[in-house]
Amino acid sequence: MTSIIKTAKVGTNADLFPDILHMYVPEGSRILDMTYGKGVFWKKVDTGKYHLDTNDISEDRGDSHYDFRQIPAADASYDAVILDPPYIYHSGAVHKEGGMHTDYRNDERAVAGVYGVPAVDAMFQDGMIEAYRLLRPLGILLVKCMDQIVGSKQVWQHITLIGMAEKLGYTVEDLFVLVRNGALIMRWGHQVHARKNHSYFLVFRRPK
Repeated sequence: MTSIIKTAKVGTNADLFPDILHMYVPEGSRILDMTYGKGVFWKKVDTGKYHLDTNDISEDRGDSHYDFRQIPAADASYDAVILDPPYIYHSGAVHKEGGMHTDYRNDERAVAGVYGVPAVDAMFQDGMIEAYRLLRPLGILLVKCMDQIVGSKQVWQHITLIGMAEKLGYTVEDLFVLVRNGALIMRWGHQVHARKNHSYFLVFRRPK
């Protein structure tokens, strides 16, 4: 009996990502991971079953090193695109948490001035516009994101991105929840809201 793929999974990106590919990206698809980073999504995927191009602006990560908002590839080149930009709203130069900040190199991003809700949302939008250009009709865009607390206020990043995708012309196909398995890091001693221990993979489709 084939195991049932569920909406939520406890574990890591590498644990959940193969389920999403299984449901939405057939073997043999040409895929662009436009924000490859350390390649954590792919650790449990047989990449030989796909035609995978990896891009990251850092020269020590990925096969190409372009700004993901401007990929030099022809229109309608890919069956699927992966977008996982530095989505933490606050500055890593101010809030040292290691782990996620190290992986996303938030210190470098802070120096470049790309932090705060408007700047990060604009970065997502530019990436989604570029992905739309690169996707073939009915192609899939997978977006990683996380709701956050900013200035003691809830910021629902996944809701923002779903609305953004619909305005850009995407069809919203699915939503997967990754529940973190491990200790949470608290920046402040006083807690105002429930601490976020989950993130999302959003599945969008480019229409015909």
